[in-house]
Amino acid sequence: MRPVPSPHTRTNLTKTGERINNGRRLIERTARWMEGNKAAFFAIYKYVKAMQSEESYGRVRDRVASWCVDNLFKVGDDDFRFSNDFWAGISRYLVMYDESLLDAPITFRDSDIDCYGMHPVSYLPTTHRKDV
Repeated sequence: MRPVPSPHTRTNLTKTGERINNGRRLIERTARWMEGNKAAFFAIYKYVKAMQSEESYGRVRDRVASWCVDNLFKVGDDDFRFSNDFWAGISRYLVMYDESLLDAPITFRDSDIDCYGMHPVSYLPTTHRKDV
């Protein structure tokens, strides 16, 4: 499966084989979570949109994590209720779904995902390659 470009262009990370492999591992896990948790993804989206409408932008990942725990959404594939490893991928999928979230409230830091790219998610047509 060929990845689609990340919505974030890395600024500081040097693209290496190790970063590409780690980016692939991270996005494969996140894409699997996305496919199995469509309702959770759209609930997170609604929460982030509410943050945007309230112009409340600080510590977005921490606030989403707390909200997910409070609302019993399990984000990740381990024993923790919210795995921070998934935020880089989920936040990029959120921006691919709704570009208005970029910079307000979602800001990106470089991730190994940006070295590899994003996997398509069945219910997010913006993640499907246009050139294949």
